[in-house]
Amino acid sequence: MDGVVVFADNNVLDSDSFENKLFNKLRENSSFSILPVCSICDLESTIKATSTFKAIILDWNFKNEVIEFGEELYGAKLPDKTPEHFLDVADIYSLIYIYSENELGTEVKHKLQERYHGKIRFKKKTPDALDDDVTSIIKDIVDFENENAHMRVPFIWSHAINQSVQKIFFELEAANPYWVKEIRDTIVSDGGEPTSEIINLFHHILSESLVQNKDLRDALDSYNCIETGVEVNVAKLYRRIYYSQITEDSPLMTGDLFEFDNEIYGILITPECEVKKRESLDFLIFKKSEIDVFLFKNNSYKRGEEDYSSFSSKKKENIRKIFNNEELSVHILPSFPFSEHTYNVSAYINFKDAFSIKKKDEYSGKRILYKLNAPYIHQLRQRYIAFFGKYGVPAIPLGLRDFNLK
Repeated sequence: MDGVVVFADNNVLDSDSFENKLFNKLRENSSFSILPVCSICDLESTIKATSTFKAIILDWNFKNEVIEFGEELYGAKLPDKTPEHFLDVADIYSLIYIYSENELGTEVKHKLQERYHGKIRFKKKTPDALDDDVTSIIKDIVDFENENAHMRVPFIWSHAINQSVQKIFFELEAANPYWVKEIRDTIVSDGGEPTSEIINLFHHILSESLVQNKDLRDALDSYNCIETGVEVNVAKLYRRIYYSQITEDSPLMTGDLFEFDNEIYGILITPECEVKKRESLDFLIFKKSEIDVFLFKNNSYKRGEEDYSSFSSKKKENIRKIFNNEELSVHILPSFPFSEHTYNVSAYINFKDAFSIKKKDEYSGKRILYKLNAPYIHQLRQRYIAFFGKYGVPAIPLGLRDFNLK
């Protein structure tokens, strides 16, 4: 079993402490590397700077050794720090093993279990049973790995990304230490938006490197997990694949989603290189309710009134075809983020009347902090352009068709 385990505890490097003895025993008796961390601040830095860990063994009470200005003068004692806030905001794809002298409160435990689901464990320190704790921790980590075999590929993927990034930066640096400036200046002189284009350029180089990573390819080729998610979990998965959440301070980007008045939504289709230059921007506009109108008109299906699960296989198959986007004038996006916790409503975009140019005062403050990801935004724009670029030609006569089939 390979990988790195982080052991975060105030006393992990104190040679006289139980935690240090446990740390050394873990190193001697396990097949994975143990990385000691002595403070919550160092833990945050380590998590941000390093790849996915096999597990994080985490103390709950960190002695606060930092005395803020003025505290010492008044003799005030600063309380211990806990990693609660860190765990509330961090996105950790590893086993989190809370290993504490004191029991955590029921409310805190429940909150952490809700956030990290089955990826968090709680164990009270037992200094009088050092060997038992070592055995128990190793067993829990091994059991977690065996029970979550589906996580193996993402772990390998994460390591492949780290290796590729280091190699790419090394090669770019060797070619030109000021490669960021060189690329940026070229993009600016060409009238482009440098920040997004530099990121996209590096993304493409990274993608090419990952495609050639043998460990990652072998792991994906041999992946044979038989479990499948329930319908809502599949919908959640594809919402994440199709759409990304963005922050309020994110720049305007092609694919950003907007909600205008009366449940009217829009997707920004202006190229990113022009977004900053233009006062008015291009959108494809649609109503939330249009998908239901379309389903009734084309499939005689009254969504919300009829039980879809009771339909015959043939009728279901006919309705499912809408997601093939075979109709040139229509584009449908599944599980559109009309609301945070509703995953089964699609967006129906009719190219015939979807295009709209909106001024800044019309779209400002209307972004819903989601964007349509690549390649789906590129597909949408290409299909829209193709619809207006279509050119009709005379029909081929039946006789000519028959002759060409003989």
